[in-house]
Amino acid sequence: MNILFVCSAKAWGGNEKWTAMAMKALSKHHRLFFVGKSSKLLTKFDPQEKAVTLPFRSYFDWYTFNALKRFIAQNQIDVVVSTKKKEYFMCGIIARQLGIKHIIRLGVSRKMNIPIWHKLNYRTLNDGLIVNAGYLKEELNKNPLFNQHPIHAIYNGIPGFYSDSPLPEKQQHAKFIIVSSGRITRQKGYGLLIEAINLLDDELKQQVEVRIIGEGRNKEEFEQQSTSLQLDNKIRFYGFVDTPTLLMKDADMFILLSEREGISNSILEAMTLGIPVLSTDTGGIKEVIKDNQTGFLTERSPVAIAQKLTELIRNQQPIRAVGENAFDLIKAKFAYDVFEQNINELFCRL
Repeated sequence: MNILFVCSAKAWGGNEKWTAMAMKALSKHHRLFFVGKSSKLLTKFDPQEKAVTLPFRSYFDWYTFNALKRFIAQNQIDVVVSTKKKEYFMCGIIARQLGIKHIIRLGVSRKMNIPIWHKLNYRTLNDGLIVNAGYLKEELNKNPLFNQHPIHAIYNGIPGFYSDSPLPEKQQHAKFIIVSSGRITRQKGYGLLIEAINLLDDELKQQVEVRIIGEGRNKEEFEQQSTSLQLDNKIRFYGFVDTPTLLMKDADMFILLSEREGISNSILEAMTLGIPVLSTDTGGIKEVIKDNQTGFLTERSPVAIAQKLTELIRNQQPIRAVGENAFDLIKAKFAYDVFEQNINELFCRL
């Protein structure tokens, strides 16, 4: 089967990681093609038979629409997988015109408050949705818009991590190392993390080292916030890193404070290293984090986050066991070989 993945992202993040992972998992049995927006990201979506970039200026970009339609027809694509909302409409129209399958990947919950437009995008113009969490499938099924519409819940896998992977050994170090990674936006809660670090007492501040990994539209804003609070010697922004696990493996805690989230790839990656995670209770987080068992949950406020961090830094022994519990959960549900089997079974059914 010829499968085209379309991803109009300008920066690398969880959605893009999922796209690359899905392509790799399907490449053993199918021919893969890719259309994106950023030439800088193009080589990350391997393996593929052919890849091109298009402008994706808007939902109704006529040039991109025609070029994409030609690409699909010329390469005899059987299934189009669109991964961002800018492509859902365009790919759906083309798929209906050419009589091929169109699947959309939905990574987070979205408000369906424009009935005609959302019905068109999320039901009429596709043959099903792939979501990464059971909660999201349940939430969508409650909406009459999705009555009897195929919704497939497939947990993300972690490339290089398998169901028989051993628990990494932890290195000893003087600091309490906190890591956070992902797209650097306000929605991800980096501003809250910086405020919480600032609220720690002076003794704890001396113990803490914070590593923030990733790029995004609000990165400069958070760098300025850190500087204004005189936290430059505590918080470091690393930007995009090819292998973020190298900066994560010796961490004592991973923190992600998203306003909304499916199941974060960054959280899963931290858990594969046995790193305990502190997160807000949003979206599908509870499918991987049971408070004080496989991770820790906090309210989304600087004061609550600072209080939780104070508690954990001063009593570190329990968090190690929590990290090990999380590692066992990830092996059972999110190993790459488990994901590979599940997504191949889905596309065979198509």
